[in-house]
Amino acid sequence: MSKSLNFNDVKKRYLTVTLADENNTTVMISTPTKRVLSAIVSLQDNIADVEKGGGVSVEALDDMYSVCAEIMSHNKGGVKVEKELLEDIFDFEDITIFFTAYMNFINEVTVGKN
Repeated sequence: MSKSLNFNDVKKRYLTVTLADENNTTVMISTPTKRVLSAIVSLQDNIADVEKGGGVSVEALDDMYSVCAEIMSHNKGGVKVEKELLEDIFDFEDITIFFTAYMNFINEVTVGKN
């Protein structure tokens, strides 16, 4: 008997995030693609510096908001989350909270599949 794998039927897990914008936009964010994961890995040094209380350059901060928007735009509803929106509604603490929560989500999904 042959089996088939249909990726349209695969049950996915999502991180539900509600933004503090005027519409209380809610997105169900999926696990990262390779491209998004590569961008996250490139930011790790910047995030670690921030968490240690070190300074962060304007360029690094801009990269953090860009990657955050890219992550949030990879959602079940296909909602495009713009970097400029996040710059308006997320303060520095919010962006670090998001990255921590998202990395915890990725870890839970990874550990849960083994």
